[in-house]
Amino acid sequence: MKIENIIPDFIHKYEASDPFGREELETYIQSHASLFELYFPVHCPRTEERLQLALQQYPAKLDSLKTFSAAMPDVLSKVEHDFEKTFGLDLELTFKLIVGTFGSNAFVTRTEKRTIYFAAEKLSPIKEHLEVIAAHEIGHVTHFALGTKNGIEWSSIDWTSGLTTLYTEGVATYLSMKMVPGLRESVYYTFDNEGDPWAACFHENKAEIKRRFLEDAMAGWDMPKEKEWFRLSGGSYFGLNRIGYLLGAAYVQHLVDKVGEEEALTYWVGHDMKKDILKWLGEE
Repeated sequence: MKIENIIPDFIHKYEASDPFGREELETYIQSHASLFELYFPVHCPRTEERLQLALQQYPAKLDSLKTFSAAMPDVLSKVEHDFEKTFGLDLELTFKLIVGTFGSNAFVTRTEKRTIYFAAEKLSPIKEHLEVIAAHEIGHVTHFALGTKNGIEWSSIDWTSGLTTLYTEGVATYLSMKMVPGLRESVYYTFDNEGDPWAACFHENKAEIKRRFLEDAMAGWDMPKEKEWFRLSGGSYFGLNRIGYLLGAAYVQHLVDKVGEEEALTYWVGHDMKKDILKWLGEE
């Protein structure tokens, strides 16, 4: 395991500047250009409006950034160890701990599948919440590693499909529940204590949510739909973003109940996963 933590550098620059403004923020970003070239623009739009808004929000986050920076390395070490022991894998993960500009909260990079970013300004510093977001992201890498171990042909995967995203986010959410059990359901979707409306909305409107996702999937997938269902910037259909995470977790639990956990986690090996999801979405 490798950890690159640039949060202390941000805190140092922030506390040494009065005020910490646009020029200081740019200095921080340029000091870690190789990290931010994978953050901008895919995981956060680099616009003047975005950067100015971030500057307004940093003061209220300073204490939580310090807590996150101190606590997260131990959390990552424990959760990675638990995954390796449970699944018999040597994950060899690299973690990048950053202060971003209020875009994505965490992500596995597209170019380096075993490198995971965590943007501290978007995350709760409470230990249980950190364990869940760590388990979710490490769950993605574990999912990919299990696929490789079982001979998946990665070129056959349609990464542009919302059905693929539904499955991968569902597996990551399922694994976070398995590896960090016993928390209120909503924490596994929002990684904080504010998620009860998400869980309630899903359970109250599950049939309609499945119908609407099926409609979008059949009509052809695009980035606006990806944002609507799986990104922090979505949420116009039901008033809450990332409802697709809950739908994905429900599908994966259905799959586990049907074929067992081991096969469910590698279902895209030797099965028409997209066809199976479409069938499930059409069921009452």
